[in-house]
Amino acid sequence: MPDSRTFLLRILIFAALAAPLLGLAPAEVKPAILHGPYLQNPTETSVTVVWFTNTPCTSWIEYGTGESPATFPKFGSLVSIAKSGRHGLVDANTTRHEVTLGGLAEGKPYRYRVVSKAILQFAPYEVVYGDTVAGEIHAFRLLDPKKRGFRFQVFQDIHGDVLRLSGLFQQPGWETADLVFFNGDTLSSLDGEETIFGGFLDFAVGRFASDLPFVYVRGNHDTRGALARRLADYFPPRDGRYYYSFDHGPVHFLILDSGEDKPDDSPVYAGLADFDRYREAQAEWLKQEIRTEAWKKATFRVVIVHMPPYGGSKGALAHGIDHLTRLWGPLLNEGGVDLAVCGHYHRLFKFPPEAGKNSFPILGAPQDALVRADVTAASIDLKVIDIKGNTLESLAVPAKPK
Repeated sequence: MPDSRTFLLRILIFAALAAPLLGLAPAEVKPAILHGPYLQNPTETSVTVVWFTNTPCTSWIEYGTGESPATFPKFGSLVSIAKSGRHGLVDANTTRHEVTLGGLAEGKPYRYRVVSKAILQFAPYEVVYGDTVAGEIHAFRLLDPKKRGFRFQVFQDIHGDVLRLSGLFQQPGWETADLVFFNGDTLSSLDGEETIFGGFLDFAVGRFASDLPFVYVRGNHDTRGALARRLADYFPPRDGRYYYSFDHGPVHFLILDSGEDKPDDSPVYAGLADFDRYREAQAEWLKQEIRTEAWKKATFRVVIVHMPPYGGSKGALAHGIDHLTRLWGPLLNEGGVDLAVCGHYHRLFKFPPEAGKNSFPILGAPQDALVRADVTAASIDLKVIDIKGNTLESLAVPAKPK
């Protein structure tokens, strides 16, 4: 016969196991924001905010307009509230939180903070809330096609090396950028959440991503690993796709997803790759894109893509580049692309326009360098700057005569 201590332990274990089945509230866990917030998918009138908590919550964003922090001396000045939901149900009981602020005024600065309320019990007609946690106030601006000039920066092939990324951010100039692009292979693979958070995302949030949006462009390594098929949980694709376009200032940006480099039937993909058809679908979309009014009226048309069109390669690694070049290259030429910024090769390269091939310059930087672009109505002036601050390459792209 068990002694009293053993009997009591069994009762406690039974109560812990039975609590969810009986609808009893578990022990309260203080909510905390573990990762984020960070800005995604900015438009002229909206932006999406993503963050993660340590315990299941329901969440919202408090926000408002203002030119300076002094405009918001207290949290109560954030007079608007936005929540997310689907099919009549407000998102709840989750550690991942994604809220889109829509219907915003063009050209206005905004400030916001994220708020999450813990859910201790989640049963029909029996929802029990715990404590609430609120983040710091952050600021952001929307995309503005009327803006005459701006700066953007491109990082590529970081491969989860936070020290490399930190070193690149030691170079002055990113503070005045309107947009940051992570142009593929930001991670070597998506093996687990810590790979994403520890590989670059927590650093980006700590440095800029709560106030300045970044664009996550898929590279071939970003399609690998257990979480590759859940990439949208961390970096929501615009319009449900990883290829799309948007306007900021005089630039019409075209984001393309180059896919994997090897043939789909390569044994390393275990029969789970279908990138040829995916690139073909992008080609069909691109045929329509280069005929849109936004494309036609843009001063500059800039492609951001990981693997370079007309880049060439050898052996099995040539397949992806050769395939996208055949499919997309003639369309990019037809559409009058002004510039492509790429990565993939882990080295500096500049392919000038060449008759019978690319009608536009293609610029790529090594892993330990960034591409900085200063845009005016007259030109895009680019520099490839390495981790020591040296300028490795320069390129000026003048506006074409109308």
